[in-house]
Amino acid sequence: MEFVYFKGLMEDMGDLFMGRKICAICHEENDYCFALEYTISSIFEYKDQKGTFGCFKCLRDSKFEFWHSTELGFLDENGLMNTNTRKIYDPPIISEEKLVELRRTPQIITYQEEKWLTHCNDFMVFKGIWTPPDFYKNSPDGDGKTLFLAMTDDNIAHLWEESLPEGQEALEEWYPTYYVFECRHCNKLRGNWDCD
Repeated sequence: MEFVYFKGLMEDMGDLFMGRKICAICHEENDYCFALEYTISSIFEYKDQKGTFGCFKCLRDSKFEFWHSTELGFLDENGLMNTNTRKIYDPPIISEEKLVELRRTPQIITYQEEKWLTHCNDFMVFKGIWTPPDFYKNSPDGDGKTLFLAMTDDNIAHLWEESLPEGQEALEEWYPTYYVFECRHCNKLRGNWDCD
């Protein structure tokens, strides 16, 4: 399964079922299918979607799509609606082609609510979930904290210091889940986190 905006692990895809299932749309048997209960579909009434599955090919053909919560607002079949409480000055224009592509992308499994990030007038690519050692490993100079701060918005950057045990210089673990995104155009890394 190839996605433009999702390059993380399959285990991070919301509502993905591994194991043979019959797609309710094309009626083909597939190794991987998505639950259709919380998807956008013009084929089924919402009440009829529970307990049904859709395959990768039908997703790519837009026979069903996913809603997404993004930092610019909520994306559904009607487009991008600004529902954020945080005021975004001069929000970027995201083309219809990119809106459709993100709707054809699986949701990320999160504790609270997905928040898909943007950069260079486009949605960013979800790379995966990082723990503190990943920041050290991916930092050009091994300074994980500096990389974390460069990737993280100021309003949530307190996580690093709050997670560092007293008297310890290197952070080895923390309680939240950190979602990493990369810009398709300039390779900038950004991220956000949530916890249960």
